[in-house]
Amino acid sequence: MLTRKQLLLKEIPRKRLSYFELQAYWGITKHMGGLEATKELIELCKINKDKHILDVGCGVGKTTCYIVKRYDCKVMGVDISQSMIERSSERVKREGVEDKVNLIMADAQNLPFKERVFDAVICESVTAFPKDKKRAVNEYARVVKQRQKLSFQKVCKRNIFSRHIKSLFKYLGYGIYVGRK
Repeated sequence: MLTRKQLLLKEIPRKRLSYFELQAYWGITKHMGGLEATKELIELCKINKDKHILDVGCGVGKTTCYIVKRYDCKVMGVDISQSMIERSSERVKREGVEDKVNLIMADAQNLPFKERVFDAVICESVTAFPKDKKRAVNEYARVVKQRQKLSFQKVCKRNIFSRHIKSLFKYLGYGIYVGRK
């Protein structure tokens, strides 16, 4: 009898898959802290049913659907991977939240939105991947309404990311919380 891991490996297509394509293929995404870290980020954003949230790097849509079901608000999910958008779309339909969620393929470094559109931007373990991290962070700040919330989860060596993010957002006039989990 094959183990679960052996079954999963057996199902992988014979073509080479990137890290993200593999996650999309299996319908999973992982980040440090799991659901508890996600809940902490969301609470910091003071979300309610009247809010419009951007989930950058929505992956398979778990956080997107959680936010909609918990707060009954609108969420725009973006991901650079079409496979992830497809998996997220499947989850949105399965969880019955199609009327509150929009999903599009987009790069965090060049978000296809007007300025000051969203009440909060949630970004879990994404900002390490774009080539130009500063540009990605500037995009998050550009699309969030002034004096609203940006919420990141990021793991990095010696808190370098946190120091740069804090100084950038202080300059832009935003408050920021960087968790320690």
